[in-house]
Amino acid sequence: MLIAAPALLRDGKVTGPGVVEISDGVITALHERAPADHPVITLDRGILAPGLIDLHLNGAFGVDCACATQADMAHLSRALAARGVTSFLATIITAPIPDLLASSARLAAMTPVADGADLLGLHWEGPFIAPSRRGAHRLENLAIPDSAMIDHLLHDPALRRVLRLVTLAPELPGGLAAIARLTEAGCTVALGHSDADAAMSLRAIDAGASLVTHVFNAMRGLHHRDPGLIGVALSDSRLWPCFIADLVHVDPIALRIGVAAAGSRAIAVTDSISLAGLPEGSTQLFGGAPAWVRDGAARRDDGALCGAIITLDQAVRRLIAQGIAPAAALAAASETPAAALGLSDRGRIAPGLRADLVWLDDDFSLCETWIKGQPVLGRAPQPATPRQNRTPTEQIHAHAAALDALPSDQIIALLLNQEQRSVHALSTSIADLAMLADRMATTIAAGHRVITLGAGTSGRLAVLDAVECGPTFSLPDDVLVPILAGGPGAVTGAVEGAEDDSAAALAALHTHHVTADDLVLGIAASGNTEFVRAGLAGARALGCITAAISNNPDGKILAVADIAVILHSGAEILAGSTRLSAGTAQKIALNALSTTAMIRLGKVYGPYMVDMRPTNAKLHARACAIVAALADCSMDQAQAALAASGDRIKIAVIMQRLGLTAAAAQARLETAGGNLRTVIGAVIIQPRSVSSSIA
Repeated sequence: MLIAAPALLRDGKVTGPGVVEISDGVITALHERAPADHPVITLDRGILAPGLIDLHLNGAFGVDCACATQADMAHLSRALAARGVTSFLATIITAPIPDLLASSARLAAMTPVADGADLLGLHWEGPFIAPSRRGAHRLENLAIPDSAMIDHLLHDPALRRVLRLVTLAPELPGGLAAIARLTEAGCTVALGHSDADAAMSLRAIDAGASLVTHVFNAMRGLHHRDPGLIGVALSDSRLWPCFIADLVHVDPIALRIGVAAAGSRAIAVTDSISLAGLPEGSTQLFGGAPAWVRDGAARRDDGALCGAIITLDQAVRRLIAQGIAPAAALAAASETPAAALGLSDRGRIAPGLRADLVWLDDDFSLCETWIKGQPVLGRAPQPATPRQNRTPTEQIHAHAAALDALPSDQIIALLLNQEQRSVHALSTSIADLAMLADRMATTIAAGHRVITLGAGTSGRLAVLDAVECGPTFSLPDDVLVPILAGGPGAVTGAVEGAEDDSAAALAALHTHHVTADDLVLGIAASGNTEFVRAGLAGARALGCITAAISNNPDGKILAVADIAVILHSGAEILAGSTRLSAGTAQKIALNALSTTAMIRLGKVYGPYMVDMRPTNAKLHARACAIVAALADCSMDQAQAALAASGDRIKIAVIMQRLGLTAAAAQARLETAGGNLRTVIGAVIIQPRSVSSSIA
């Protein structure tokens, strides 16, 4: 099975596009493009990430892990998978030791749920916690982790099989020795529910502790002369700090500070209890006392917090909503918990690992979950071979099935939402666009041309961009040369068959005297327009550097391009109507390319177009405002300098700023290769509106 995605989370970064190959539940290979003649599940938007892993889950959807039956756990596992969670630690809080051992034995005997989230094992959050920091835990059930107690636990075979994580307060009698013994036995230890100071926290790390349970909650506060466990958790690279990301247990500001300080060590957890997923006002027993869904969390009768009511996919969205980078938020819920718990078989998109994956939409809502390569929700597209696959712009948009039955405001909202997605998708093409912009600037600086080849909407957009660059940057008409299939008449009307005319493309290259020194750029939404493909192939035969912009990663024009730019704009609201999202993405890409190239050529100073031609009253007023801003002079002085310079903004600025004649200013600018910044240096630009004197 192959899954093609426009973006993937890999090693803490969003990369892509890419294709994940899966066999027998395992990722076997990663590809830039899908191998030929293999069925491909093509995701037209969003991001493919590793399945989410929750290390702190007391329960959800009415199920309490402490007393769950096999049927309860199957329900919980399937419900979690439907929220993108593919692995979790069942967490049980403080209870009498016999009850904890009974819960552990019950969980150890459970049969795995093939179509649900994988139960990794057990997290004991207690009973070895500080009485003063016990939170919702019952005081009478707390215990001391002395040698006899640890002996008793480690000799329980069921517990040894299932226990993966223990939260422990290291300052308790026997705490440091217990950490050492537990870690030696293969159990990970987290510091939490603790009043430990920094010195004790550091000793606990030396003893083997490696995680911190819900940083900020149930521990002494952070003080600049007493940093405590919080300070150590945020600063010591040996610890993996976990944060409850419901925005209730931790204030959003504190959460942002904590995640920023922890960096790539930060882990997002839910600490959810059985009330998660249940409506406001629901109640259940938790830890031996009633708990209620109230004001966004689980609370006791007196309003005290006793757990969260979110799932991990919600935690990711809440982190992102607080300004945390999507890659960081997703890694904190997938890659990082896997690394912290030593899960070498999952948690990353890499060959040899379990194919536990989630597909998130552009707004990070869940589209699909795969557990060992098997879909959970059935929302992903059906596999299709390249022969069956339509190009992305020809595919049916997921939200357009009843488009004609929608009211106008919903149609417009749908169109605008898709436009936003197409713009967002451009971020994956930044590196290729930058490479092409630099090549354009180098070509123009050497006195050569950039030729664009296009048809239909794509070609007209290239014509528009080239025409606008003339007055905007004083660019001669023969520097950016657009060649449109069907000729000039195709700008305002359709020319039937023009886009399929390969001979016309070759003839146009000849007519425009294209040489090996020119850069030839082809643009086509489908990537398969024959006029563009043939033109690029002909240009390459002449020795030209060629580039291609396609909204289809399998477009034929990419094969004849030295620089390939893929715009992952996805399916159109109107299937095949590339004047919509594909056109928007292309226009932005063309604008970004030409503008960046002009900036590299010195035609811009700061935010100002200093090579603009003031060919009408509006542009003349704008030119005066630019001179006044850069020369720090009055509008009257700027107007006089412009007149003396022959309406050349750069010359006028140099004249006014350095007190030179027009001829002397021209000589100084030529010596600097036309770069205004080289002549006048850095100028403090005061905020002002260039248009203030235009209106």
